[in-house]
Order: sequence, then C-alpha cells, then structure tokens
Amino acid sequence: MARHRVHRAISRMLLGDAHDDVNKILDEPYKTLGKKHRILFHDPLSVLVMFPNDRERQSAALLHIAVDKACENRIVEKLLEVLTEAR
Repeated sequence: MARHRVHRAISRMLLGDAHDDVNKILDEPYKTLGKKHRILFHDPLSVLVMFPNDRERQSAALLHIAVDKACENRIVEKLLEVLTEAR
C-alpha cells in the first residue's frame, strides 16, 4: 500500500497539486478496516459519487486508486518510494 507521501508526490507531479483532501477521504476507512480499507471508495463509481462534476478531484482519486493497485507489487511500491523520496 502506498504511503501518503507517495500519493502526494505523484499527484503533484502529474496533476500539479498534492490533493491531500482526496487522499484523506479515500483512505478514511483505514482507521477501522486497516489494510482492507480499499474495499470502500477505491473504485470508479465511488469516485464519481464522491466528486461529482469535479474532474480534477476525480482524476486525483483515480490516480490514488491506480497507485494503490500498482503498489500491490512490492517491487513497484519500493520503486515509487525511492522515486518520490526527494519530492
């Protein structure tokens, strides 16, 4: 699972803004569900419902989901951590 620092850095690089609000909303269920939190909010339909008519936040949310999915591969997760360290 990608760290918030990685989500912020990638969002800044690709979208020009860290979108902390979006990342916090998507990961809010972590407090009660732990690593299983991605069963909530981590799908395109939820993104459309949570951020209607807001293409920027929709893009940030979909990017968040893609990064989490990519980080299921531990090698990719470590690579993204290293690439975003200095950012």
